[in-house]
Amino acid sequence: MSTFCNYAVLRFQPYPETGEFANLGIVMLCSDGQFLQRVETRTRKRVTDFFDKLDPGVFRRARHEFADEIKRVAELANANAGDFVLQMGLFKHLIAPSETMFRFGPPGTIASSDPVRTLDELFNRYVHHDFDQREEAETTIKRRLNTLLKEQFADRVYREERLGDELYHVTFPFVWRHNEHTPLQAIRPLSFDLDDPKSILDKGDRWIMQMNRLAKHGGMPEDTVFVCQAPRSQDAKRAQSYREITAELSSTRHIRVIPQETPVAQMREMLGETMRH
Repeated sequence: MSTFCNYAVLRFQPYPETGEFANLGIVMLCSDGQFLQRVETRTRKRVTDFFDKLDPGVFRRARHEFADEIKRVAELANANAGDFVLQMGLFKHLIAPSETMFRFGPPGTIASSDPVRTLDELFNRYVHHDFDQREEAETTIKRRLNTLLKEQFADRVYREERLGDELYHVTFPFVWRHNEHTPLQAIRPLSFDLDDPKSILDKGDRWIMQMNRLAKHGGMPEDTVFVCQAPRSQDAKRAQSYREITAELSSTRHIRVIPQETPVAQMREMLGETMRH
């Protein structure tokens, strides 16, 4: 007999403005009264390497505190296994949108004959498999770009720089200046291989907002290039969201979008021809 389980994925998202996050756990409320949870408590070097500007100690302390809170909610829910209304209230309160470093993705529902096994499967899919196999897409794209720029543009010096002023600024991993004056080109990888269509749109909207704000604070390069990864899922809604957001990015002044799978020769040509205005 199947049990219906509501679940949500715990995300570590220290910089909301970039939309980047790492999945770290699962919480699950089942119709048979079980409130299950599992959080990755080992130090994950790939998390701290990916968010390399964040003090690892901050990550570990915050994760420990949030894991304790999840455990407390689970214990309270399981102590009231006969009161599904109370349990659902606890579940909704726990996964409600927040502005903290740890937050939950959109909830989902799954039928299961073995909720504990299903929890493990979801955990491996969203935390271990997702994390280990994707190897942080933007970090991978950044490595490829670094190699390409060094090999193909020996006459240019690209550096990681913070563009803008004291009130507002945005960091780009690759910035090229001519005679140390106005930045001629800034390049940044963006992965839209996210869990749902809304996350794709939200991440794109944040970058459009950031670039518009950057322009007002005098930090807009003459040519900004986002090297983008599309969703790998065949889901039509995610594909539609990706097309919509990349079209909006491309229509923003001084911004171009190049798919990350573009062949090296074509990528070199596109990056070499900085935007003319």
